[in-house]
Amino acid sequence: MSNSLQYKATKKGKTYLFIGAVVLLAASAGCHFYGQKKTGVGMPPVNAAVEEVKEMVINNPKNYVALVQAINSVDVVAKVGGSLDKVNFVEGSFVKKDDALFIIDKDRYKAHYDLAKAQLESAKANLTKTERDFKRQKQLSSKNIASQATFDNAESAYLQAKASVAQAEANLKLAELDLDNTEVKAYIDGVIGKTYVTVGNYIKASDPDKPLAKVVQVNPIRIAFSLTDKEYLSMKAAGKHDLNDFVINIELANGEIFREKMDSVFASNEVKTGTASVAVYADINNDKGLLKPGAYVKMFITSANPKKGMVVPEKSIVQTGNDAFVYVAVGNEDNGYRAQKRKVTLGETFDGNQVVLEGVEKGEKVMVGGLANLMLFDGAQLNLIAEK
Repeated sequence: MSNSLQYKATKKGKTYLFIGAVVLLAASAGCHFYGQKKTGVGMPPVNAAVEEVKEMVINNPKNYVALVQAINSVDVVAKVGGSLDKVNFVEGSFVKKDDALFIIDKDRYKAHYDLAKAQLESAKANLTKTERDFKRQKQLSSKNIASQATFDNAESAYLQAKASVAQAEANLKLAELDLDNTEVKAYIDGVIGKTYVTVGNYIKASDPDKPLAKVVQVNPIRIAFSLTDKEYLSMKAAGKHDLNDFVINIELANGEIFREKMDSVFASNEVKTGTASVAVYADINNDKGLLKPGAYVKMFITSANPKKGMVVPEKSIVQTGNDAFVYVAVGNEDNGYRAQKRKVTLGETFDGNQVVLEGVEKGEKVMVGGLANLMLFDGAQLNLIAEK
């Protein structure tokens, strides 16, 4: 072999040897760094701000806009016609059931009653006479003394007299009802509004288009609001006795808030298809008269029997697809802390806090800072620091 060929072969062999050494060195380095990532050995700790898991009473208020409604509302309508003689109430005052609110032409209806009563007495007197005549003719007829025609006339007169008494009794009853209805009474306890008629005007009987006034019940009073179908099911699941286990807090127009237990509550028997919501009606005490029908109010619902639960800062939650995680700092100051990735089941959120149904225990430390560090993984070493 010539010197030139021998030199090229030697140079080529050294080149292969150098490349092989580089490959081995790279592989060794890769294995070294891979081992570091897997075990955390030799990697700098992640700076982590933590907060303790707290056990708190969970009673997060649900906010709604509600409409105040009267449970009962009655238009005051006259049952008899005539001139309005008297108005017995002050507009806007509280009236009780059976209070006489209006007096309509009472003297005239009293005269009709007296006439009907007299007609009944006359009919009764005639019945007494015809009854005696009938009995006498009956005896004579049995002895063949009176003719059959005379007997028939006596019997007919007697039966007509009985019918006249029955008719007079019915007329007297109608006259009595009309006389009673000259006093237009309240059907319910409540607040009466303005009167639509004044003294001296003629009133038509049973005119639904022209009521005399209106009475609305104000205590208890009804609050109407809507829940989404999901909220409705959640509240039913949370209440031991259905929706009655919740308390209503109402904010008035002046900012005042009063709290009332729901005396009676029921939901509509159907879901509104357009909004997927359920109408709910709650009856509450209103003895101070602070709520008036037709008003809109802000309403907050809380549980009457709130339960305790585990709460973490909302910023400690890491969402991955449909799953939620937290990083818990496990260990101690002597041996150091490591990150432990925990899957958690979430409840509701309130005021920057997250209720955790499963996954953490009271007093455990969850990371609230350092979660964006690329060096953070399950098992990573942590350096606990104060949150900035």
